[in-house]
Amino acid sequence: MNGGADTILAAEDRAGLEAAHLRLLAGARHRVSIYLPLLEPGVLDSDPVHAELRRIATSGRQAQIRIVTHDAERGHREGHRLLALAQRLPTAIGVRVPTEEAHLRYGSAFTTDHAGGFLFRPVAGRFEARGALDEPGETSRLTAYFDEVWERAEPAWQIRPLGI
Repeated sequence: MNGGADTILAAEDRAGLEAAHLRLLAGARHRVSIYLPLLEPGVLDSDPVHAELRRIATSGRQAQIRIVTHDAERGHREGHRLLALAQRLPTAIGVRVPTEEAHLRYGSAFTTDHAGGFLFRPVAGRFEARGALDEPGETSRLTAYFDEVWERAEPAWQIRPLGI
């Protein structure tokens, strides 16, 4: 890692995961990628995290939040705040669903901030996570995988607001 202990992110439970996401997002400027196979309640939907995502999405012309999820329809049906934000800011927030079986079997979750920070959960359905605010190598590796899935995924049409 490039930084010291103050740049390390770790979580063992829901509160720790929220705090780690908040630290990562607070340092992000304009671009974030989120790979979240399951849009589970309590993950990336608290008020402070939502405020940071809104800040990033409205940060200017370079603003871009990309989200890959395996089941956008379920997340939409259950009212996940991340998808509601994507509906309100569709030019800055994109949501796609993988179509290839290999991508649909991917069971980890991660967030990257494109400035060298990442938070990685080896098992998407669990809260344990590790990451760093300044580790461009691992961030690049995760972002490269995200980009591969993003390019082959389909837009999540099921979350489009009516009338658009």
